[in-house]
Amino acid sequence: MKNTPFDPVIRHQTSRLSHWLRVLILTTLWLFVGLIIVANISFSLGLYSDDLVSLYLLLNLQPHAAHHILVLIGWLLVIVPLFCGWRWLRLRKEGAK
Repeated sequence: MKNTPFDPVIRHQTSRLSHWLRVLILTTLWLFVGLIIVANISFSLGLYSDDLVSLYLLLNLQPHAAHHILVLIGWLLVIVPLFCGWRWLRLRKEGAK
């Protein structure tokens, strides 16, 4: 039997409409998340403006919660790469069998 290179990515074809709809949704979500992160970092640094206060009121955010959100983001920056590495090793072991 020929030994093929390990490739854990499952590829399937989707329609162009479905692809662009996903791109639009994910881009919108990432922009929203980025906006919240920028607002929280601005409050943490003491940068206040009318627009920033309006954004907080619009999104119903809590200024004192900025620290908690930044800690959560920090934890996710550590946990996600660790999980990805662990999962990659598991997939490589399964592919080697």
